[in-house]
Amino acid sequence: MAKLKIAYITCYDLNCDTAATEHITQIVNGLGKLGHKIWLYAKNCGKRDFDNNVYTVNVGSGKCLFFDKKIYNRYLKESKEFDIVYLRDFIGAMRIIDWAKKSGIPIIIEHNGLEHIESLHNSKLMARSITSIDCSHWLPKRIRKADLNIVVTSAIGEFLSQKYNIPSEKFVHIPNGVDIKRFHPAENKKSLRKSLNLTPENAIWLGYIGSMYPWHLLKDVIMAFEIIAKKFDNVFLLLGGKGPELKNVEKYRSKSKYADKIKIISPVPIEISHRYIAALDIGIALMNPDVAPYCWQVKVNHYAACGVPSLITYDEQFTELIENNVAFAIKDISIDSIADTFSKIIENNNFNIIGEKARDYVENNLSWNSIVRKTDISIEKIIGGNNE
Repeated sequence: MAKLKIAYITCYDLNCDTAATEHITQIVNGLGKLGHKIWLYAKNCGKRDFDNNVYTVNVGSGKCLFFDKKIYNRYLKESKEFDIVYLRDFIGAMRIIDWAKKSGIPIIIEHNGLEHIESLHNSKLMARSITSIDCSHWLPKRIRKADLNIVVTSAIGEFLSQKYNIPSEKFVHIPNGVDIKRFHPAENKKSLRKSLNLTPENAIWLGYIGSMYPWHLLKDVIMAFEIIAKKFDNVFLLLGGKGPELKNVEKYRSKSKYADKIKIISPVPIEISHRYIAALDIGIALMNPDVAPYCWQVKVNHYAACGVPSLITYDEQFTELIENNVAFAIKDISIDSIADTFSKIIENNNFNIIGEKARDYVENNLSWNSIVRKTDISIEKIIGGNNE
């Protein structure tokens, strides 16, 4: 495919270490390495290293609605140099899309979750109200006007297609990926634990590493751990990360009978997160059942790349991950079922063997190189279709 000029637009501060900012950085750098020229527009592009073909533009902070206006007025209004616009969807991003359509520039929108579901767990009334307006008014317009919508799980595409009566051909499923060079199994897990002060080094370590939101069920995890800790003397729990739920997590731990077996580390920058993940025996990636189908968790990929199988909330679309030993799954989420599943995994004592299989699957299917190639193919189809 001819090398393209791509405007990649995201309402994120890339100084933050999250699954979202990792995804953005990897896709942008990957497309740049393929020879495309990328203009990356973000609130703040941060101190990250970008490919030579990536040109960063710091738009400045502000709410999403103001971000949309800034992008249009300052950078796009008079510009027609781009071959395609790649938009990581955000609330109210209509000026950008209208400009692209009027300028005859193809547009791809990437959806990494469902506002409809996540907003139910947001305690702020104003945020829920704005989300409601977006879902009922702006979002369907964005989806229809896009030449293609990339969805991180197939369930997102199915939901949006059915809710807004939009042809399924408008959606393509491309999952999140993982940096298999950074995230890799530990050469010596006990030595690694000692260096991270995860003692005792010969214990079984369960762990959650990632952003902490209400839908991650961390209270349930702690309560389930209490059941496990009563049954097994040599099991410990690591909770690493930050987010809106961190204070509650600290409160739950302080009230636990087994607080001395629960270690909280915050923050855990992505630059060192692979070390903590590789030190685990079993990763935790549980989510509320209403959220789980609409999120391909980067942390699951991270765990697997480090040779650590994880525990996830079951959904049919994750069957391939389950069958390939990337993850164990719970269908009926409850504190008892979480504890029972962990107990079975611990008693089987084969998570190291399963972890090797998880690593193999990730190398072959979920490396960022693989995900970028799929993205590039989708871009090629859009460009080709618009040139016919």
